[in-house]
Amino acid sequence: KAPAAVIAQERERVATFEATLAKLRDQLQRLG
Repeated sequence: KAPAAVIAQERERVATFEATLAKLRDQLQRLG
């Protein structure tokens, strides 16, 4: 099993990725 630190890091990466996706979608909606 993965250590808690690794899991926390992965969760952070996913959260950052989702935030970036949300920003991109927002920009696309404004353009479209």
